[in-house]
Amino acid sequence: MADNDVASEEEILKFLTDVMRREDAKSSEATKAAELIGKHYGMFSEKAAVRETAEVVIIDDIPDDS
Repeated sequence: MADNDVASEEEILKFLTDVMRREDAKSSEATKAAELIGKHYGMFSEKAAVRETAEVVIIDDIPDDS
């Protein structure tokens, strides 16, 4: 397979950017292009970083049955 048989990542991103920025593009085309670019960059990830600090306290209050 020749190198130009498949579009490179950069070529695809440039194409989508051109579609998104075209003045004559339909709103739905521009929105879809922007959505695909955003997905590429992980902008719509549902993963929320949870950062919590809590002190762990272990209470040994179980009776010794020996």
